[in-house]
Amino acid sequence: MMTFNSMIHDAARFLEHKKRCAKHHVAHTGSHAYLLDFYTELGDIEKGRHHMDDLLGRIVVDNGNHVFYPGHLDPMNMSQNVIDTGASVDAISRFLTLHHDAFTQDEHTHYASVLGEVVDGYLVKAAGEKIITNQRLWGLTGVASFAHYIKTDTYNEVIKKSIEQAFSNMTEDGFFRYYPDPKRRGDFEGYDGMTPFYQSRHIAFTRYALSLAHIDTAPYEERLIQSERALLSMYKTDGIKDMRMESKRWYWQSSYEVASSGFDAYALAHSSLPEAQVALNNLLFQARQHFFDGYLHSAFGPDINFQCPIFWTAHLAWLLRIPDAQNVFNSAHLIKPFSFRFVGHDVVTATTPAGRVLLNSTLGVRNPSVGMFDNGLPDSVVWVWQLPKLPPRLIFSARETINHIWYALRGGHFLEALLRSAHFLKELFVMLLPRYSTRYGEIKKVERVSTENREVFNVTVVPASKYGTLLDIPQLVHIAVPSS
Repeated sequence: MMTFNSMIHDAARFLEHKKRCAKHHVAHTGSHAYLLDFYTELGDIEKGRHHMDDLLGRIVVDNGNHVFYPGHLDPMNMSQNVIDTGASVDAISRFLTLHHDAFTQDEHTHYASVLGEVVDGYLVKAAGEKIITNQRLWGLTGVASFAHYIKTDTYNEVIKKSIEQAFSNMTEDGFFRYYPDPKRRGDFEGYDGMTPFYQSRHIAFTRYALSLAHIDTAPYEERLIQSERALLSMYKTDGIKDMRMESKRWYWQSSYEVASSGFDAYALAHSSLPEAQVALNNLLFQARQHFFDGYLHSAFGPDINFQCPIFWTAHLAWLLRIPDAQNVFNSAHLIKPFSFRFVGHDVVTATTPAGRVLLNSTLGVRNPSVGMFDNGLPDSVVWVWQLPKLPPRLIFSARETINHIWYALRGGHFLEALLRSAHFLKELFVMLLPRYSTRYGEIKKVERVSTENREVFNVTVVPASKYGTLLDIPQLVHIAVPSS
């Protein structure tokens, strides 16, 4: 299996040779910035110095703000100014801090001035005001890392405010929502849901910022643990997260992903929950299995995925930031039995080595590319001659799909383009079928019943079409929890 040292070496070489993404035809600055973390592990300080100067050369002015190009200035980048700028400032500040003695005082003065212009002119505001939680907290990593580098607490109130905003957008069960309150802003409500891909980022970015700013975590600890329990509820026993809980489906049309391994590792490595260490072992086992040909693969088989290997591989930098990373990574050489029970207000999971139960009553607005389609119940179907309504924002979903197909074709990913086309055509057929399923339905009530041998959930559900047209004929479904 891939060893820690081999992974670092291969990932660094891959990122060095992939300066410009073959799929998106752009330099992903925010991801490439994390190459500095790999140089730190390799001890390549001179390479890191040159890479840092190259990154600083990508600072441009956008609407009067100093940001790292391309951000959203090149739509092919799949990113935002706040992400590229936050990640770059973080990686550069961290490198300068860890290798402080490798630079002269005049150099530190220069770098602090250049980064300070970016932070004070743009990043502080973006890290406090961006709507999407993931973007805002990513920007916050840059603010906190810069503050740590220049040894100031000037930005502590901004850090606290941004983190409080993230927790205010968290659900009662501890799940961070991808796009909080889109209805209030006139946007598509299907994005306002939980997301296994992003959950660990929110936790990792929050703990990282608090740690660097030396802010007492006590006022946040209860909510952090709540969010970590929500993250653990997403894991299957094999270390792969349950994609039935994903609202941002246009990113992942493959059946699973391990692309978020770096963020997951950081979040779980800093958790006090005992189950977190088993989950950490299992997800790193999957990362080791999926790292080959010089980079991390999102999944086995065709990657029906809007991202690219540069993202997946570069974000393993967050794995490098965990305590005793080498031993933790190398010791993950087999899957350990993982069991976890989660009973929330809207979500119930029971995971054992023998199987998994998911009951999700948070199903919301869906269209062919966005929203959670699966509430965890079996696919019990009722055919009724009642024509389902069209999915909301169907034209939006069609444009989105065409755009993704074009990206795939432009990058030479012909199989992905074919599969995306076939998937969307299938959805156009499915949406008109008078087919109503408990799997797509709305869970109204969950009642737990324990017997001597089994635990059973009696679930009252209203069957629905795939895109949410309710049949209004409640059914009772019995779900048994697999024994350990």
